Amino acid sequence: MGGSMMLSFGEAFSTETPASAEGELGIPRITLRHLVYFAAAARNESALRAAEELNVSPPAISGAIACLEQILGQKLFIRRHARGLLLTDSGHHLLLEARDVIGRVHEIEAIRTNKSRQVRSLSFGCLGDIAPNLIPPLVRSFQAHYPQVDIRWQTACHAELKQRLEDGVLDVIIVLDFELSPAFQSNLLQNTPAQCVLPREHRLANGPVSLKALEKEPFIMLDIPSTRDYFLSVFGDLGLQPNVAHRAPSADMVRSLVANGFGYSLLNFCTPDRRNIVYQPIDGDIRPSHLVAVRQYRRRASKISDDFVDHARTIALESNLCGTIQ
Repeated sequence: MGGSMMLSFGEAFSTETPASAEGELGIPRITLRHLVYFAAAARNESALRAAEELNVSPPAISGAIACLEQILGQKLFIRRHARGLLLTDSGHHLLLEARDVIGRVHEIEAIRTNKSRQVRSLSFGCLGDIAPNLIPPLVRSFQAHYPQVDIRWQTACHAELKQRLEDGVLDVIIVLDFELSPAFQSNLLQNTPAQCVLPREHRLANGPVSLKALEKEPFIMLDIPSTRDYFLSVFGDLGLQPNVAHRAPSADMVRSLVANGFGYSLLNFCTPDRRNIVYQPIDGDIRPSHLVAVRQYRRRASKISDDFVDHARTIALESNLCGTIQ
């Protein structure tokens, strides 16, 4: 699915709904069983594996999918010979809705039967550069409070995480607030101002840094889309043009280059590091940045999702991801 905006559920499906889509007396023809079977097929990319997971027959899965396609008037899967099922765009949209409905029913059951420890799942993504400092304490803390929740995580860059959130693969992503779609809901975890990264023995290493004084010196660019544009805007806000001498694919590489005297850099995350570098604030008014937990507006947030975001905020602050570390 391309682009940064998702169609509404109604726009994703035909505007001419078959007459049979509405049952008598307004009773929906789509059942919870249809949605559970469909979601399992999407998760496993196979009717056979979905049937094994749910302990039902493969024809039951295939029949539910066929019924949904008839009711909605759209193909939900592309059938690939010997390669399983691939969701269509309409299938992606239905999967988001199905997960919400199924999740809500599970919550109702948990409240009604007082099963506060009912097994559930949550998938989140995190920027790769901060993942080593954030994911382990976050997952450990969250699992201590929700030991029965199956929590899964993955790391990637901004663009990939945003796409996976749009596709419904992830429930929450932890990113910087760069180029976020209006379809996303953001919760602030921590302010992450850009800081200057310098060799420990640099002449400007002992206090707030004027980038004007560094303009002629070699600059090491963290060459990641969105992040790269943000750092260039920091210079632009001050009317400056950096002397880009090196481009690095990761923050770890940036820190290593700085520590070995190849130049200076800017980073938002000043993770603990003793490799002969220091972090200093930047003089002047520059564009702020923030670490945020992002979800889709169109997906109603569950209590588990809300609690996860609260945990992420606490862990981000405790981890000192953007403190001045010398």
